[in-house]
Amino acid sequence: MERKTFTKAHIYVRDAYKRAGKLAASGDYEEAIRVLVPVVRENPEVPQLFERLREYEIVVAKKTNPLVKILWQLLALFIYPTIKITAGIDPVKAMAMCEGPLSACVDNPLILSALADAADNAEAPWVAATALDVNREFRPKNETNLRRLAIALQQSGRANESLKIFQTLIRNHPGDLAMQNDMREAMAMASIERGNWEAEGSTQQKAADAEDAVLQQLLEGTIHDTEQAQLLINKFTADLQKNDSIDIRRKLAEAYMVAEKYEDALREFRTVAEKLGVPDPLLDKQIERAYIAGLNQAVTELRAHPDQYENAEEQAKGLEDEMLDYRRRHAIKRAKDFPNDVQVQFDLGEFYFEVGDVANSKAIFTKLADFPQKRRASLVYLGRCAVAEKDFPHAVECLEQALKEMYRMDRYKREALYYLGIACEGTGDTARALKCYQEIDASVSGYNDVPARIAALGGTAAPAPAETAEAGK
Repeated sequence: MERKTFTKAHIYVRDAYKRAGKLAASGDYEEAIRVLVPVVRENPEVPQLFERLREYEIVVAKKTNPLVKILWQLLALFIYPTIKITAGIDPVKAMAMCEGPLSACVDNPLILSALADAADNAEAPWVAATALDVNREFRPKNETNLRRLAIALQQSGRANESLKIFQTLIRNHPGDLAMQNDMREAMAMASIERGNWEAEGSTQQKAADAEDAVLQQLLEGTIHDTEQAQLLINKFTADLQKNDSIDIRRKLAEAYMVAEKYEDALREFRTVAEKLGVPDPLLDKQIERAYIAGLNQAVTELRAHPDQYENAEEQAKGLEDEMLDYRRRHAIKRAKDFPNDVQVQFDLGEFYFEVGDVANSKAIFTKLADFPQKRRASLVYLGRCAVAEKDFPHAVECLEQALKEMYRMDRYKREALYYLGIACEGTGDTARALKCYQEIDASVSGYNDVPARIAALGGTAAPAPAETAEAGK
């Protein structure tokens, strides 16, 4: 099987990858897995998909009930023979068959082994490496797995990582001659990898890999460097001369956004919409984002240099009114055009809450709380709506339900705890409110007005917070 870089993957693959990343960032790993599994099955040639999917599955598996794990491991005894037989006939199909059981519980050594075997038959070492790496996560001392992982990493072009594993193994077997020979080979391959810039043709390949990494970061929203964005702008502009495609224009628009060239981004997004010819809620939101960012940029300029413009403040307020009106029109239109799109409906509820229309916001989030992928976020908003209406007991109820499904302390859990604290203050349960605020303060310092609330309740701030402040989050 020929490995495919992220830049060459179909646009729906990158969109799914980006959507899964957003779901995982909100703590919804189960839904992120559901998004990625069908894409992984159909695109085994893209290594990044497997790396990300396995990462999310590990997070879920670590929270899974041990009895559930045992059940899936027992079921694997019945599934494994069929996968093994299929691997000899159609290894790619066998790889796809493994994804269902692994999405249910990735801590399944038999299925992981079957996936690695099928990947070996399909000549897809990057798939084998991710499967064996999961096994290492749960069974770090299994030397058979470690040795096989080291070999798969070598075959995947990750010789330096392979060398580290062999170094660990040889420390446990200093007198093993076969191991010493493997170690020498690993050192040689790692040396070749490190010196690859000097090899003929490798400079171009390495540059392509670097470019692919930058694009991946762009899609994940982790690039904020305008110089890197300009490199992509140059590349995609040149690519358009050879192939005027929707895919390239979308990537070019995203690069323009990072470079803060909002008019150019808006032009490209609108061109994509014209070429696409059918309504697309995601694209409409991208157009809105570019348009609003351009207006915000103009407002900032007007207020930064009022003496250079006529009626600068009046113009700025006019643009702010236009931003709000534009967002309202488009949020309502998208919700009417796509009544079954849960994310579109959520966006409308979020907008209503932002502008103080609590009644409409509450109506939308009440419906969305029945959808698993939006249940937690909707419950948090319902809690906030109840706080706004001073219905503090109901706010406590909603926020408690949301927190039951939040397993790690991230910005979403901090937000829920913050509003639970406010709701508890409203019910007169100041002891519990203080506990909520102190839990937030223990994870990050300076969150909203938490220090002031702790002081007002007669408490003390938590020592040595784990993170820096996240103002306004």
